[in-house]
Amino acid sequence: MILVDACVIFDHTRGKDPRLANWFKTFPTAVCGVTRAEVLHGVRNPADRATLLALLNRFAQVLTPESTWDAVGDNLAKLRGAGITVPFPDVVLATVGIEGGHEVWSRDAHFVIMQGALPALKLFQEPP
Repeated sequence: MILVDACVIFDHTRGKDPRLANWFKTFPTAVCGVTRAEVLHGVRNPADRATLLALLNRFAQVLTPESTWDAVGDNLAKLRGAGITVPFPDVVLATVGIEGGHEVWSRDAHFVIMQGALPALKLFQEPP
């Protein structure tokens, strides 16, 4: 399963990459709670919320087990120890990916940087 980051969904909803709609159908994609929250954070009105929920619900849903939160804290500490500061939601997404054995699909460059301190983090490589 490929966990999709909010930035990829934002690129899709903003029409920045027409390939994304097809890739979402082609690859086994999923979202987790932190991605849902990030996407819904940008809601402008009830109609926009309904549209975004419909999009999010087309993805498989990956739950965040309670035990994952300790791993999030451990990974934040590893990153801090390596001098790496990244947004909290991205560490949650990376940890859910690591814990579940999922690839993470992000277009944010700091995921590659996180991989240096979190070598178990697998990143999805978009086709050319």
